[in-house]
Amino acid sequence: MTVKSLATGVAAIAAIGAAAAGVTCIASVTTTLPRVQPVVFSAPLPLDPVVPGADVPTPDQLATVLNTLQDPSVSFANKGYLIEGGVPVPASLADHELQKAAAKGSLPLTFNFTSITPAGPGVAAATLTATGPHLAPTYENLTFVDQGGWKLSHDSAMTLIQSVRSSGH
Repeated sequence: MTVKSLATGVAAIAAIGAAAAGVTCIASVTTTLPRVQPVVFSAPLPLDPVVPGADVPTPDQLATVLNTLQDPSVSFANKGYLIEGGVPVPASLADHELQKAAAKGSLPLTFNFTSITPAGPGVAAATLTATGPHLAPTYENLTFVDQGGWKLSHDSAMTLIQSVRSSGH
């Protein structure tokens, strides 16, 4: 799987900017804690059926977010509303990398969502397949949040950045 290529088309721009901005490592730390059985009322259980009409975005809404992120004609200075917490790198660096990807013929990518499920109040998990001029079908699991409109979660944006950085972009 070429997560590097997917991230390049969608958010690799942010990875280069993150490296330039001094982000050197994004890692998770795992600790072993005793298991605690949570007691939460009205929280959906994994086997609960999805309620028809649950608050999940449409595939078109999510594709619009990703298509706007990859649009080289729109500056990242105007894309902050598409990522939870805003674009995590300087817009000029992100714009430069996106322009390079466009010049190489790596864009546009096409996104096909195979699953969109509720992942909590105002949160949706989405499985997508991305393809592009130089990208074989690549699968990715992303999270989107509804904050006055659907946007890519900060964690999903950082996952894409980390994928690109660890691939040696």
